[in-house]
Amino acid sequence: MKFFLFFILFSISLYASTSKISLQLQWKNQFQFAGYYIAKEKGFYKDAGLEVDIKEYKKNMDVVSEVLSGNSTYGIGRSSLIIERNSAKPIVVFGAAFQRSPLVLITTDPKIKDITDLKNKKIMITNDAKKSASILAMLLSNGIDKDDYTIQSHSFNYNDLINKKTDSMASYISNEAYLLDKKNVKYNIFDPAEYGFDFYEDLLFTSEKEMKENPQRLKAFREATVKGWIWAYKNIEESSKIIFDKYNTQNKSLDSLIHEGYSLKKFSMIKEIPFFSVNKEKIKSIAKVFQLRGMMNGGCDVDKFVYEFKRDIKIGVLAKRGAKETLRRWSSLAKYLNNELEYYNFKIVPLSFSEMQNSVRDKKIDFVITNTMYYVILEAKFGVSRIATLVNSDKFNRYELKQFGGVIFTKSTNKKINNILDIQNKTFGAVSRLSFGGWIMAYEEMLKNDIDVDDLELKFLGTHDAVVNAVLEGSIDVGTVRTDTLERMQNEGKIKLSDIKVISPVEYDDFPYLVSTKLYPEWPIAKLKHTSDYLSNKLLAKLVSYEATEDDINSNNIKGWTVPLDYSSVHTVLKDLRLEPYENIHVHFEDIVKEYATYLYLFGVISLLLIARLFYDYKYSRQLDSTVKEKTKELIEVNKKLKVLANQDFLTGISNRAHFMKFATKYFEIARRNNGELQMLSLDLDYFKNINDTYGHQAGDCVLIKFTDKVSSLLRKSDLFGRVGGEEFCIVLQNTSLEGAKMFAKRICESVEDLQMDCEEHLLSITVSIGISSLTDEELVEDLIKKSDIALYEAKDKGRNQVRVYREN
Repeated sequence: MKFFLFFILFSISLYASTSKISLQLQWKNQFQFAGYYIAKEKGFYKDAGLEVDIKEYKKNMDVVSEVLSGNSTYGIGRSSLIIERNSAKPIVVFGAAFQRSPLVLITTDPKIKDITDLKNKKIMITNDAKKSASILAMLLSNGIDKDDYTIQSHSFNYNDLINKKTDSMASYISNEAYLLDKKNVKYNIFDPAEYGFDFYEDLLFTSEKEMKENPQRLKAFREATVKGWIWAYKNIEESSKIIFDKYNTQNKSLDSLIHEGYSLKKFSMIKEIPFFSVNKEKIKSIAKVFQLRGMMNGGCDVDKFVYEFKRDIKIGVLAKRGAKETLRRWSSLAKYLNNELEYYNFKIVPLSFSEMQNSVRDKKIDFVITNTMYYVILEAKFGVSRIATLVNSDKFNRYELKQFGGVIFTKSTNKKINNILDIQNKTFGAVSRLSFGGWIMAYEEMLKNDIDVDDLELKFLGTHDAVVNAVLEGSIDVGTVRTDTLERMQNEGKIKLSDIKVISPVEYDDFPYLVSTKLYPEWPIAKLKHTSDYLSNKLLAKLVSYEATEDDINSNNIKGWTVPLDYSSVHTVLKDLRLEPYENIHVHFEDIVKEYATYLYLFGVISLLLIARLFYDYKYSRQLDSTVKEKTKELIEVNKKLKVLANQDFLTGISNRAHFMKFATKYFEIARRNNGELQMLSLDLDYFKNINDTYGHQAGDCVLIKFTDKVSSLLRKSDLFGRVGGEEFCIVLQNTSLEGAKMFAKRICESVEDLQMDCEEHLLSITVSIGISSLTDEELVEDLIKKSDIALYEAKDKGRNQVRVYREN
C-alpha cells in the first residue's frame, strides 16, 4: 500500500513538474518555424520542463487575440505588434527569429518593373502583413499610400500570381521565388531591405500576465527555443526531413524545405548580432514608420514592450587580495561594459588559482583576467589568447603603468635581514607557487644570488594582504608581494610603509612603487577558445576606449587597457626556471634523431646523389657542358617564377602576408629614421561570409579579385598593398598625412560601394570598412597594425562601410 501511494505521489509530482503551454504560429507549417519544431522533437522543451503544443495558422486568425484570450501561451507576430501595444494591448516581445525581414513583395507581371508600378494594382497580403513595417515603409517611401492599391486576402497559393488573380503577393523570399524558379516563371522581387528598411520579422511575444506570473517558464521556453533554432541551422537537411515527415501540411517537397532553410539562415544568423535578440532602438525606428503612416499615435513604450534577455558573460578574475576586494576593484569595469554592450550582462567572478584553472577547463567563464605567469600556463594548457593588457596608475595619476614587479621585504625593526643574502635559512612568505609577482619574481632573484631555496622555510599564504600581515605580525621573517600592494594597503589605512624594510631595492624611470625585481608586462585579459571572436573584438574596442574616472583611479589604480604587450620575457623566465608549462623540457640526441629522422634520411640520400652526380659530371664534363648551361638558364627562370609566387597572394596577385610584412617593416623603419609620415590602413570586406554562403566560394573569389583590382587602380606606385587574411587587407601609405589617408580611404569606400561585380552569373556589390593608424612612437610595425585593426573594429561597430582613425587614450 505504501509503495502504491509513493508511486501515485511520484507520478503526480512528475506530472506537475511539466508545464503545458502552447505556441500559435503566424503562418502555415514550413521551415520558417523550424526552431520550434526542433526544440520539441529533439527534447529541448522537455528538458526545460515544458510540454509545448505548436498550433498552425488558420485563415483570418488574429494571433494577438489568441494569446491575450489565453488560447495560446505564446505567439509569433510581425512588426505590427508595435501597433497592438500602442493600442493598449498588454503584449510583450521577447525574441526575434529573423533579424532582417525575409518578407518581400513578388510579382510575375512583366509590366511591373519598378515598385511605383504597383499603384492601382492588387496586392495579396495577410491581415498582419498589412501592417508589416518593412513593406509599408517601402511603399510609402515610393509615394504609394494605402489608397493607391487594392488589398486582397491571401490565398497561400503562388499559382494566383501565374494565373493573374493578383498582381503582387507578400511572401517570404525563401518560398514563392523557389517555386516560381522550379516552373521557370520569371518574376520581380521588391525587397524592403534594398530600400533601406531593414526590420525584424517573426517576433516571439506573450502577454504581460504570462511575463509577470511565469518569468522562469518564459525564460526556459526562450532558451530551449534558441537551442532549437541553432540546431536547426546547423543541421538544415535533417531538420527539413523532420518537417517533411511530421509538419508538412502544405505538402512541400524536401528540396524546397532545404532551400528554405539555407535561404532563411542568412536572415537569422547575422554575425554582428546576437541570435534571437531584440534591439530597443530598432523597435523605435519601426514605430516611427507607423507614426508617419498615421497608424499609431505617439511613440511606443519600448521598456514595457520589449522584455530584455541579456546573455551573461563571465569574466574570471584572479582574486589576489581575496574575493571581496576583487569584486570591489573590478565592479566598475563590469558596469562600464554593461552600459556599452547592450546585448550582454558582464559579471565579475573572483577565482583562486585552482578555481581559475578548473573554470577555464570546464568553460564556466568566457574571459579571464590573471597574472602574467598564469596567463602563459592557461595559454599552453587550454589555448586562451590575450586580447588586451592592463594599464595601471599611481594614486596621483601621474604614470601609465604597463609593467609591474615584485617587492621583497621584512619589518623595519628586523636588524638581521638587510640584503637578499640574509634571507638564507629564514621563514619566507609568498602568495602562491603560481603567483608571478608574489613568488616567481622573488624566486628568480634568489637563484641569481645563489640562494638555496630548499633551505628556506616557505609558507604560501594565499593572498598578498595575508603575506604583508604575516610579516608585520612576526609569524614569518621575510615576504614577497607584487608591486603596488604595500602602497595600496597604506592608502587604505591598513599598514604604514615606515614599518616596512625593502630588501635589495631597485629604481626604474617612471615607476613609482617599491620594487626588488625586474619589471614584466601587466596582467592581460584573455578570451577562452569557446568565446567568439566577434564578442572578443567588441570587448577589445570598448576596453581600449575605456577612460577610468578619477575616483576609479584613486580607489583601484586602474587607468585603462592597451593592445596586448609582448609576453616573451615571461616565457623566458619560466623556461629558465623550468616552471610550468616548461617544466619537462629535456633534449636528448635520440629525441633529435627521432624528431628529424625523415630529414636526416633525405639528407643522406641527397648527399649520395650529389656525390654520384659529381662523379658523373667529372667523367662526362665535356659532353654535359652545354646541357649544364641550358639547365642553369632554366633554373634561373624557375627561381624567378618561384620568387614571384613566394611574394604574391595566389588569388589576387598582390603582396601576400609575408611579403607585405617584410616591406611594411622596411617602410616603417625608414619613416622612423627620417621622422617621416606613415599611415597604416586595415581593410575588411563587410558581410563577405554572406557572399560565400549564398553564392558559393567561386563567387567569393571573384569578388576578392575585382575588389583588389579596383583598390590597386587607386594606389600610387610607392604604396604597399597586401592581403593579410581571407577578406582582410592592409595598405601602407608613405609620406602621407593623416588627412590625406582619410581622404584616400573614403575614396576607396565610395569606389567599392559603386562597384558592380558580375560573378558566377550574379550581379554582386559589397562595401568595405577601413581603420587608420598613424606612425607615432611604436617600436614595431605590428603595433601600428594592431592600432589600425582597433580602428577597423570601431568602423564595423559603428555600422560598417566607413573609415575610422585610431585615437590614443
